[in-house]
Amino acid sequence: MEIVQIPIEKISPSPFQPRETFDKEAIEELAESIKAYDLLNPILLRQTGDETYQIVAGERRWRAAQFAGLKTIYAIIKDIDESQQRIESLIENIHRKDLYMIEKGRGVMEIFRSEGIVQTPKSLANIINSIERKKSRNLSLIPTEEKIDEICAKIHIKSNTLRLWLEAASVAPDIITEELSKPIDERIPERVLSRLSTISDPDLQKSTYEKIVEQDMGKDQASKFVSQIKKIPRAEQEAILTEGIPIEVVGDSKEGYSIEIPKDEIDTVKKAVSVGKKKAVEILTKPIIEERGKHRRNLHAHNKILDLIDDLFCPWCGKPASTHLRWKCHKDETLEEAKEQAKENYSDASHREEIDPRFMKKKK
Repeated sequence: MEIVQIPIEKISPSPFQPRETFDKEAIEELAESIKAYDLLNPILLRQTGDETYQIVAGERRWRAAQFAGLKTIYAIIKDIDESQQRIESLIENIHRKDLYMIEKGRGVMEIFRSEGIVQTPKSLANIINSIERKKSRNLSLIPTEEKIDEICAKIHIKSNTLRLWLEAASVAPDIITEELSKPIDERIPERVLSRLSTISDPDLQKSTYEKIVEQDMGKDQASKFVSQIKKIPRAEQEAILTEGIPIEVVGDSKEGYSIEIPKDEIDTVKKAVSVGKKKAVEILTKPIIEERGKHRRNLHAHNKILDLIDDLFCPWCGKPASTHLRWKCHKDETLEEAKEQAKENYSDASHREEIDPRFMKKKK
């Protein structure tokens, strides 16, 4: 392809750029390199008008060239439409090593949305995991799974890596906002975001994240902490997550892990547990709590079904179990869709004080 020089002012950034922040210091360093050695790699553009262009790949180089005071920039013009640009730009960007896992996860989501797959990041991560399990057992995929598998192949990233990125992008929005606002070297280890996504309770997820940040936990300790905090009774969770009380995760993979608290902090924790139990008695008398529990158990049941469905097949013909639930009222809902609705219902019930009579009808 021919390399041409294009006036920088005629170029606009891609609206499909997954990167949410650009490191100013890194841009300045690249600008100094451009001043000394010129631009070594041309950027990729598509023409949008008579003399206007949009970036397909190379926005960092374009920004650095502006910073270096260049009036024109070396570029390759590619004849693609907006749809192709969207896919190529997103794929090119998520392959960058310096892109944060959350940004990569969001970029992957945009690729799937461009191909007509509309799921939450967590649901998509679960489906990709399910596809890999089915393929390892030589089980057939349903049409939606086949399409998702084709898109994964097009991205050229291992399925397990895509799953981790999507899980990272599925944590609570305020956690994502807080992480992206920090300098890169102050963010928590990327894989810990994926582990946090396994905590379905948004309040517990946020308070666990805050504890990890407060104690500046490394990847291994934070991952073990997330695994353990989910197994502990609510009152003890609240005590352990109390601000300022240090904790440590000890043990090994064979014997199991446990969360330990320094001896001089034990009384503080006991007090917090005691207060927590008193509060629990008061709270549990509210009718809305019964509904929240119902939604929580329903969501847990959907999660268990998702884990088990790959093992189910017809005992007569061997055909894999359908991923569609067969409700009398909503026959066309898929298991994933039902799970997401159950999750939404639980989240909604966690933020209101009045019950929803739809879900609290007495069984006949």
